[in-house]
Amino acid sequence: MRLQQKNITQTLLIIVAILLANIILSSAFFRIDLTSDKRYTINDVSKKTIQQLDDIVYVRIYMDGEMPVEFKKLRRSIKETLDELQIYGHQYLQYDFINPMSGNETEREAFFTELTSKGIEPFTVQINDDEGGATQRNIFPSAIVTYKGKEKSINFFKYNEIFSPEENINLAYQNIEFELISTIKLLSRKEFPHIAFIEGHGELDSYATGDLEKELSQFYKTSRTTLNGKVGVLDEYKTVIVAKPQKTWSEDDKLVIDQYIMNGGNVAWFIDEVNVHEDSLANGEFTYAVQNMHNLDDLLFRYGARINADLIQDLQCAYIPVNIAAVGSQPNFQPERWLYHPLLFANYNNIITKGVNLVKSQYASTLDFVGSSKSNVQKVPLLQTSDRVKITKTPSIISLSQINDKITEIDFNQSFKTIAAVFEGNFESGFKNRILNKYNNGNPFDFTAESKRVKMFIASDGDIIRNDVVRRANRTISLPLGYDRYMNRTFGNKDFVKNIILYLTDDSGLLEIHSHDISLRLLDKEMLVLNRNRIILINTLIPPLIIIIFGIIFTLVRKRINTRKNKQ
Repeated sequence: MRLQQKNITQTLLIIVAILLANIILSSAFFRIDLTSDKRYTINDVSKKTIQQLDDIVYVRIYMDGEMPVEFKKLRRSIKETLDELQIYGHQYLQYDFINPMSGNETEREAFFTELTSKGIEPFTVQINDDEGGATQRNIFPSAIVTYKGKEKSINFFKYNEIFSPEENINLAYQNIEFELISTIKLLSRKEFPHIAFIEGHGELDSYATGDLEKELSQFYKTSRTTLNGKVGVLDEYKTVIVAKPQKTWSEDDKLVIDQYIMNGGNVAWFIDEVNVHEDSLANGEFTYAVQNMHNLDDLLFRYGARINADLIQDLQCAYIPVNIAAVGSQPNFQPERWLYHPLLFANYNNIITKGVNLVKSQYASTLDFVGSSKSNVQKVPLLQTSDRVKITKTPSIISLSQINDKITEIDFNQSFKTIAAVFEGNFESGFKNRILNKYNNGNPFDFTAESKRVKMFIASDGDIIRNDVVRRANRTISLPLGYDRYMNRTFGNKDFVKNIILYLTDDSGLLEIHSHDISLRLLDKEMLVLNRNRIILINTLIPPLIIIIFGIIFTLVRKRINTRKNKQ
């Protein structure tokens, strides 16, 4: 009787424990990611962004229908990420997959045109059929995100020629969360950081930076401003951009930007240390390369950077059109390599530049880090040349005839020269220990000798931020930043500069999402082809063989148990 009561008590305790556990677990939300690369772990910034939504975010992904297996896996990964985000966004995050190939040919063409006009970039793939044939097809590994009447496109797959196809797919896989969250965050932003382009020293005009300004204006409040030697005129701006100054900065204006930095402002410097008049080169045989007297060297040196008065020639370079016809003949322009237009590697290991394509530069100089190693400023290279570089001191003469010069390994014996870098820390004022009563138009001001922790970007080429401009009879057109009309290619300049601005203006740690490394385990196609019959045989025979062996073992064990029972 007591044993029966004890069993009943234990059973009731177990039932009560199970009920309590259900109650507790139903009110407490948690998820456990057991994958080695934490592929299902959502970043805290992503969770916060989704949880703060107050209206529906609708994501249309154009990846339905027939496509290669690699892109099917990318599609599945996008869906898995959206499903994970939905857990935190609840009803405010909705998505749908759309097949862009549906409809007749006329409807598809119209749809493709519409997608392209919205910034969606198609990617051509080869699809093999069962009979050994192959067809080419455009696929759209992209999406459009809509929020409160605003929309922005996402291109998940950005082909980078320095990576293999598998590495490009893996990179797209790693960037899914960042692309989605950065887009949602920008669309749902309630306050727009104020950004200013500095004018008054021969900087690039609004046409030469028109494509970038148009892009930034969707998510930032952008302005153009002059300094006029007035300390504090930049205080309202989160970040200021100095885009390729061609005239001398006065000491008064240098003090203005110096005190802006000392009081917490962030600056992106795009500086040409050497002036090269390419128009003169196009119209004649040669031009002179001379130092740009912008008067910013001492200020940048104090902040930890020295831009050298030299020019880089890189065997990894862009092409320019050159007239190879004889004098007096019909012009015959052919593309030729121009070593003064290096194609720069982005630092793959940095969250700012991870996955950014080659960046085109023009007449870039080398950038050195200076200052004590004990400095409170952290310096990280972001753009570098290839491993086959020649450095030319200035002043010098640049001639189109150099295209025909013989290239020798001895001349191109330098490698991986830094062109751009970020600096973060506590900077010392360039006006420390100087008499200041003659500045700020004679008006008193509070001088700050050392900054709080701020960010700075310095590039030794102003053309990184410049887009080409086409002038016609009735209008002026800004071409896309990074687009080379002679090579008909788009380089990574726009993505690079956008990431720099995001780094300088964003305090939420959005770029930290880029630090998440995920391995996409793709099949080895070559191995599959070579071992096709063996793989088919293994997959056909092994599963039923395992079941048969398991059945035999189970039968023998059961027979032995029954035999023992019968003997008892």
